[in-house]
Amino acid sequence: MLTREHRLKKFKDIYQEGRKVRGRYIALQYMKKTDGFTRFGFAVARKVKTKVQKNRLKRQLRSICRTHLEEYRDGLDIVVNVFSIATTASYNELERDFVLIAGRAGLVRQSVQEKN
Repeated sequence: MLTREHRLKKFKDIYQEGRKVRGRYIALQYMKKTDGFTRFGFAVARKVKTKVQKNRLKRQLRSICRTHLEEYRDGLDIVVNVFSIATTASYNELERDFVLIAGRAGLVRQSVQEKN
């Protein structure tokens, strides 16, 4: 579970002013803030019909964010938008897509990018 300081509640500013990077299963919208922890928020597409599937996707993505939390720069607000096609993806495919997009957007610290 992501700790309270790493959870993002209000997405409106990020949707209006943030940058967007798309992948196969997810899109990241992010915005730099002045200080503090990097925070994550999750939004699943309305086309994902059942709550079971929506919650499963959010649970998997929270786990991915928690696993890679130390790799991200400080002071970011990130909204993870999940596409309906993600219901067919495995955990490893979601993780690969997430890490690839975050690296492309420059959200990962420099030392981590050099390793890959």
